Amino acid sequence: MLASALGCPGPLEGPIAPSGRPAGAGVLPACKGSGCSQAGALLAAARAFSDVRHDYLLDTSSAMVPGRGLSRSAAGVFSPVGLACAQPKAATGAPPIAGATAVTGATASAAAQGGPAPGQGERAIDFRYVGIAVDSVLVGADVDLPAYFSAGGTLDKRRLRLVAMALVADEDPQFFDPTESVVPAPGGGCACGRATHFIGAVKRGAMVAYETDVTAGEAHGTAIGLFKARIEAGDRRVTMTSVGELAIEGVEGAPVAGGPGGAKGGGQAFGALRIEVKKAVPLAYAIYPVADVCRFSLAEPEIAPLPVDLGVVPYGATGTAQALITNRAQVDVRVTHGERTVEVPAHGSAELTFSWTPEGATAGCERQTRRDTFVVQPKDATSPVVPRERAVVVPLQVTTGMPTFSKHEPLATETGRSPDYGRASADWTCPAGYVVEQCEPQLSSCLSSTGSCNAEGYRLTAEATADGRGCAFRCTGPSSSIWGDHGCAYTAAMVCRLGCSK
Repeated sequence: MLASALGCPGPLEGPIAPSGRPAGAGVLPACKGSGCSQAGALLAAARAFSDVRHDYLLDTSSAMVPGRGLSRSAAGVFSPVGLACAQPKAATGAPPIAGATAVTGATASAAAQGGPAPGQGERAIDFRYVGIAVDSVLVGADVDLPAYFSAGGTLDKRRLRLVAMALVADEDPQFFDPTESVVPAPGGGCACGRATHFIGAVKRGAMVAYETDVTAGEAHGTAIGLFKARIEAGDRRVTMTSVGELAIEGVEGAPVAGGPGGAKGGGQAFGALRIEVKKAVPLAYAIYPVADVCRFSLAEPEIAPLPVDLGVVPYGATGTAQALITNRAQVDVRVTHGERTVEVPAHGSAELTFSWTPEGATAGCERQTRRDTFVVQPKDATSPVVPRERAVVVPLQVTTGMPTFSKHEPLATETGRSPDYGRASADWTCPAGYVVEQCEPQLSSCLSSTGSCNAEGYRLTAEATADGRGCAFRCTGPSSSIWGDHGCAYTAAMVCRLGCSK
């Protein structure tokens, strides 16, 4: 995971994708009905990805050149320099994965996501992101828009995007060597002209984006606030663009974050959006600091997938997931995570297991996020690397809720010759995110000669509904207009189990 570009104001002022609307772009329908369900769900889901930090530049036209230097200002603006600071390293065969020599990067990513088996690499996602991009730079959803205009200094219009994107697993990671332009810097480290970073390898994936242009006069408040206002107003300046083929499930009917049964601590009131790459195309470039190609640099490792998704885990249960750690440094390293330590060769990989026991009290699906940390140090303690160690933060996500939801209620007719049996009937539905596990009548008593509710014309049933989301309780029995009393009474009991979508 790299130093963050998210939340840092300013776009890349160098090569960016053409601003013309690509083929397949369409004007957003009026946002008063289901036409904006996907955009609204992405706005709500962006909160759950606010802690996913990685340096990527969007480049749907493949106009960028790997290794080219970039200068990043104090305000976070990237601009190109006329130097190549890095060059792709000659392939030498990837070292085995430490402790799991038979597992490939794609396999590990698919396993961590609960995804398909190897051979379906288009679906093995290494990086997922839902949030905002200004021009070509991924930023924090809550970033203040005015900063992007004051930072650039010359532009009076920006392209704002609400982005859902996924990058597929890279089975052959690209490493870089320095070019002749990289020289020792006074006081230590390396320099490449005025470059602070360089463009890394291209990443393949797919993206769905809602796009709109924003002028300096319109740039007030946060990026996500402006987008929400335009989408809710059905602003036809918002267009939808697809790059590659990205499938997004869990959108239709998704309630707004913070609604009834909403999450606490950064969660969402709806289940996780399921993102699947159907067709991957060149989409983005990673960005690395120039210091990473210094001879004795302890480069920060890559982590895949990001965020690490532990799937559906009920409150009180423990979920686990694996992430693949790729050592980009030219020295062997030791990775310490909790009580476990693994050694990873230079340009090699290892798997780490992350665990989490979520807690809460929400009757419904809740999306929670948290951060875990591992420490990277050189295997050889005398190695003159800079820095001496790195503490790497890993974002974790889980979909959670109470393991079960139960409901009990006494139901009864009045006692009489012709009782209203409808009073002893009920239709119940499990909370959102739950499926029915048990429908049962308890403590039943009817005015038959034996007290049975399934004799002498009485019938008591409790059945799951056809969609599996609830219970239907029914009590029927005899009626008389001349003599005898009739009636039934019982306690309806429904048990639902957590059934969130991952």
